[in-house]
Amino acid sequence: MLIPISYILLKNKIKGIIHIGAHELEEYSSYLKKNIDNVIWIEANPEKYTYIEKKIRKNKNMILGKFAAGSEIDKLFLNISNNGQSSSILPLGTHKLSYPNIFYTSRVEVNVLPFDYWAIDHKIDNELYNFINIDIQGYELEALKGMKEQLFFADYLYLEVNFREVYKNCSKIKDLDKFLCNYNFTRVGTYKTNKGWGDAIYVKKNIFINKIYYFFLVPFLKMIFLPFKIFKRIILLNKILINKFK
Repeated sequence: MLIPISYILLKNKIKGIIHIGAHELEEYSSYLKKNIDNVIWIEANPEKYTYIEKKIRKNKNMILGKFAAGSEIDKLFLNISNNGQSSSILPLGTHKLSYPNIFYTSRVEVNVLPFDYWAIDHKIDNELYNFINIDIQGYELEALKGMKEQLFFADYLYLEVNFREVYKNCSKIKDLDKFLCNYNFTRVGTYKTNKGWGDAIYVKKNIFINKIYYFFLVPFLKMIFLPFKIFKRIILLNKILINKFK
């Protein structure tokens, strides 16, 4: 996440999170720090299931969905990248030029399911999950199309977005905007990298306040707190050195 969850402006409390593209639960500790343990993790890559299950086994409110989120029931091939995080159902596009050291090494057939279908089958209470985080390498729109019912219960969306064809035939940010406006979502925060992708935050309410916050205050917070973290590390290092050479 380019914007830490601690920086997200919350009008409504986060009751639970649906995280599509779990990988190795990189956001696990961030969610727990915010006292959010009601999380559904969705992951397509079978190689990650044992790791995820082991990590969440003490969290009774965390669930693992073993499928690729999409718009229809299907079977497709997931392309596995050498770094893991760039694995996608889609072929690499400009990603190959931006990250020449990252490439696909294999592929595995996976079950593709609409989230709404899976949620009904697993008796998921939609009202418990009002924050959706999706990072599935260009396949975000297809996942959203498969969770139309859940979108009515969501207050916040945090999505990886593309401004170029980072993956072939991937959804672009304008496609996401157009689809999500049908569910009363407005994009209020956009954060770009120089590689053609970034992150976007969508909300349903308090649009003007959110836009001001993400445009002005978040860059300021990042500018202030990053040096502060570095300063704290320098202080800690000084203490270690002082104790060592006493």
